[in-house]
Amino acid sequence: DEAFVTKVAQCLPKQVVVEGSSETTDASDTRSDITWAYFSNAHRVLTGGFTSELSLSFLYKNSNFDKLIMTNLKKALEERGMSRNSVLHNCAVTAHGYLTAGTTNDSFLRDNLDWMKKASNWAKFSATASMGVIHASHTTEAMTLLEPYLPPSAPADDPNAEHPTVSATGGYAEGGSLYALGLIHGSHAGSSTEKRLEASTFLRKHLRNSHANEVISHGAALGVGLTSFGSADLEVVGELKELLYTDSAVAGEAASYAMGEELAELVAELRNYSRETHHEKIIRGIAMCLALVNYGQEENADATIEEMRGDRDPIIRYGAMYGLALAYCGTGSNKAIRILLHTAVSDVSDDVRMAAVIGLAFVLHKTPERVPDLVRLLLESFNPHVRYASCMAVGIAMAGTGDSDSVALLEPMLTDMTDYVRQGALLGTAMIYMQQSDTCNNRKIKTFREKLANLVGDKHQTTLTKMGAILSTGLLDAGGRNCVISLGSRNGFTKMTSAAGLVLWLQHWHWYPLMHMFSLAVTPTCTIGLNKDFKYPKKFEVQCNSKPSVFAYPKKLEEKKEEKKKRVETVALSTTAKSKARLARKKAKEDAESGGDSAESAMDVDKKEEEGESKKEEGKEEEKAEGMDIDGEGAKEDKPKKKREPEPTSFRISNPSRITKAQAEVCSFDLDQRYRPIRHAEKPYGVIMLTDSTPGEEEDLGAVKTPAAEEEADPPEPFEWTPPGHPDHPDTKVDEKESGKGEGNEKPAADSTAAN
Repeated sequence: DEAFVTKVAQCLPKQVVVEGSSETTDASDTRSDITWAYFSNAHRVLTGGFTSELSLSFLYKNSNFDKLIMTNLKKALEERGMSRNSVLHNCAVTAHGYLTAGTTNDSFLRDNLDWMKKASNWAKFSATASMGVIHASHTTEAMTLLEPYLPPSAPADDPNAEHPTVSATGGYAEGGSLYALGLIHGSHAGSSTEKRLEASTFLRKHLRNSHANEVISHGAALGVGLTSFGSADLEVVGELKELLYTDSAVAGEAASYAMGEELAELVAELRNYSRETHHEKIIRGIAMCLALVNYGQEENADATIEEMRGDRDPIIRYGAMYGLALAYCGTGSNKAIRILLHTAVSDVSDDVRMAAVIGLAFVLHKTPERVPDLVRLLLESFNPHVRYASCMAVGIAMAGTGDSDSVALLEPMLTDMTDYVRQGALLGTAMIYMQQSDTCNNRKIKTFREKLANLVGDKHQTTLTKMGAILSTGLLDAGGRNCVISLGSRNGFTKMTSAAGLVLWLQHWHWYPLMHMFSLAVTPTCTIGLNKDFKYPKKFEVQCNSKPSVFAYPKKLEEKKEEKKKRVETVALSTTAKSKARLARKKAKEDAESGGDSAESAMDVDKKEEEGESKKEEGKEEEKAEGMDIDGEGAKEDKPKKKREPEPTSFRISNPSRITKAQAEVCSFDLDQRYRPIRHAEKPYGVIMLTDSTPGEEEDLGAVKTPAAEEEADPPEPFEWTPPGHPDHPDTKVDEKESGKGEGNEKPAADSTAAN
């Protein structure tokens, strides 16, 4: 909760240093420098963005992104001419965003710019926004990365300068870049408050001045909502409300989503406006806004939700189901489950029933094993929307577990008659298989990966099924295979950012650009031990009491080498050989009548035939002899096969490393090593604070750095620069030496001529 964390940080004392002096403003303060250092570290963790830097550094260094997955996906789409299909091309770009979420690895896009340029209109908006998913939390370089795409703005130095006029048409890349800026700052709850405020101010400036262009307004509104997430800022809400009242369908929908991410006020006002407007997109935006506003309210939200449930408009009832899911998220409330199940089988609207089933996964996210049992009968429903929602609910609840029973439950849905049910089954199965090794579920995960690759290239499959296969490819290996969908924190608290992000991601059913909200829902599964200075000791290790293959990264794909086709010799039939011999004899007889060598030539032909037949017989006899050798002596000469060494039953994990929740259950701390955890009774998962048992000895420490700082090369050694043509320039000296050698060679030649 951003507002709560900010209040805690405000309660802590902060050292304010006078410029040009080392003294603090408060002379009566007697705290030591060490104490101030502790407070400084606390501020850095709460509002300074340290946790965001930690995740970014881990995802950048430990990325296991397999570039060949995207290369094969691109090739499959191009082979069938499907790259012309805007939906599938957009999904492929989005899948790339999922695969590299937070890793800052955009090399594939840079290498395939022509392929990226195929996106047009809203697909271009979405493709540009995917940059925000790839560079999530990279706040220090956000403006530099997006500078080529951002819309022109007034100079920051001149407050009186007018904002450039915004064109009413186009602006898809510009709008997408504003959305991307929001994703970079809003994807991680622990990002720097100062950087977030700077981005929010920049986006609000564009929000106020871009009402003429609904695309840029849409991107700016989503960006403002993400950067001001949970801030409860009335000024921001006022600006978003102005955009909403322009009655622009696209921009108004984004403004509603953004307001839902910020404030619990103006509920009645929004309800009234939803009855006045005729735009379905705005009504849906307001419904989801009211749902987001009720996050964590439990009984306090009952009155609002009950009123929304009784509304005649199915879109408002749709919002009520998500509102109920968020209000009771993680509580396991029987009342909420009863209402959701009743709505799932009784409401006349398919969308409302779908939202009710998906809501079960949110309410029960702390006891996920209950969800598959609850939706088991719903998976057999006659309504395809309910079947789709059941698949998604199982996937969200059991994400990253690799549970074989849940996979078996969804398996029949992979061959369902309805295409979007197959899409839901693919997405749900991919979520369950997140971060699982190749040995998971008796190696069935490898079969599933192959199925995804085959579906994309299958011309008989519909667009929606292929869309599910492409997105599932991204979900399986999200964040460089280091991220998983998680609604709860390490200590069991529900994460508001993840819950809201997942709800908004599910709205891609109605609006594709919301696919990028997935970056809010995923969490890096990094385990990192830190000392008191927030540096990680490289010699700290965690003991894992399991075989390495159980929790290993999946094996990367290998490029298929094209085998050179060997030219096959044409086989001559015996009848052909005889006919050729007959012709040769005939020709020989004709020659005999004209010349004297006829008898000899005829004899030669007969001899050749006899030799050919004898060679064939010899070849057959040799083959038989070789066969006998293989059966007899050859068997004895076979080389003995290498024995496979048994896999170790335990191994040690270095610092930092990926440790999944399931793996943490079989891991333990080695308390005999130099660095020991402060809370050694806990499972080794997440950030672990360490103590040094021998502080006097030399340490091998690593610092948490941003990707930009990691890539900086060491400065060169001191040197003196001399311009070309200068006597001391290296090229000049080389020329002088060569000319000297030439002169030396000429002199002996002249002497020799004189002697002659």
